[in-house]
Amino acid sequence: MIKINLLPYRKTKTSALKTHLVTFVLMLVIGNILFWAVYFYNQGNINDSKRNIQSAKAEIASLQQIYQEYQRMQQAKIEIERRIKVVNQLKAGRALAARSLYDLSTTMKEGVWLKTFKKKGDKFEIEGRSLVNESISEFMENITQLPYMKNVELKSIQDVTEEGLVVKKFIVQGNMSL
Repeated sequence: MIKINLLPYRKTKTSALKTHLVTFVLMLVIGNILFWAVYFYNQGNINDSKRNIQSAKAEIASLQQIYQEYQRMQQAKIEIERRIKVVNQLKAGRALAARSLYDLSTTMKEGVWLKTFKKKGDKFEIEGRSLVNESISEFMENITQLPYMKNVELKSIQDVTEEGLVVKKFIVQGNMSL
């Protein structure tokens, strides 16, 4: 038995080629469709993001006045706090001055008197007169016992003549703070 193919050889070859060609074209079309679908999807996301950015910028611009008002309030708050701090320092200084003058008057014994009392910052300087050195020593011991006077030291003692009387001039320095 002999088999004879009645179909021409070229025709089968061309039909396989047509099938491959149709498949290729179909794959190109499907690939393009997928490519453009992804492109439009991404383009939509980009446009949404741009709209979100624009709306955020518009919202920031609308809140800018409120932010500037907030900044002004913060500056005013800082200024008020600074003023309150100064007032509190003045109150503390006022109490310290009154307290120190009262305590100095109670610590002085007979034969000692003060000529000047200078205070600059935390430092103070007292210039006084006395008839004897023992009175100066007692005065120094008494003011070193005061809790707000620190590092008290006697700077100098000199004999001076005032109104025909020889007296001891002394200078005391130290730190004073509450």
